[in-house]
Amino acid sequence: MSTALITGASSGIGYELAIYHASTGGDLIVVARSESKLEALKTLVTTKFNINCHVIPMDLTTDNAGKILFDEIAHQKLEVDYLINNAGIGFTQKLVDADISTWQQMIQLNITALTDLCYYFVKNKTSSKSAGKILNVASTAAFQGIPYLSVYSATKAYVLTFSEALSEELKGTDITVTALCPGPTRSNFGSSANLDERLSNSRMLPSASSVAKYGYEKMLDGETTVIHGLGNKIGVVATQVAGRKMVGKVAGQLFKMVKK
Repeated sequence: MSTALITGASSGIGYELAIYHASTGGDLIVVARSESKLEALKTLVTTKFNINCHVIPMDLTTDNAGKILFDEIAHQKLEVDYLINNAGIGFTQKLVDADISTWQQMIQLNITALTDLCYYFVKNKTSSKSAGKILNVASTAAFQGIPYLSVYSATKAYVLTFSEALSEELKGTDITVTALCPGPTRSNFGSSANLDERLSNSRMLPSASSVAKYGYEKMLDGETTVIHGLGNKIGVVATQVAGRKMVGKVAGQLFKMVKK
């Protein structure tokens, strides 16, 4: 069975992706800052699904995190078949109302670490001429600039366009790249992003497990850009029809109301 390297696996969509992959019989390499949460995940999946789970606690916002992680994987003599870049952070605030380190950390994790991990994964796969799959978790925020989420939406736009371009570069190889674009999801993202908990925990939102299952299966199918949920798909089309400037204004008013 395939081994999946999943970043941000300690909670939310990343956690559910790990559970879903393990349920198929695949082994795991899980990465996040919280070692205790990763160990709890390991206990669950190894007991329930009888698979191997390797825990690598790591802060991917540090310099050269991607190389350090792949060096550790090589040191442990592990092979990665699926790279799932789920780790990411968001924060709802005006640009100048937060410390610059907030935005630098977001860019480091959402863009730099993701790019580095793709680089080392693809380089290893092409040199060994083996098949592989990449799932990069973007967002419906990737389709327009969103006031109060300006840096976050820009980083997710990068994830989307980078994934689409890399997918085309890798045509003719056995490596596929999928960008998953979920909308608002029931997870801990809302609280960490400074959103009103009534919104982030609303039962009207899809569960992290449903988003994870959808994205994972689309990755297996080798699709490039996938948007979870009919409403989100309609919203993306509406963005293209109404124009990015108008949608940005509407989104800005919405997030002004729901941020803490």
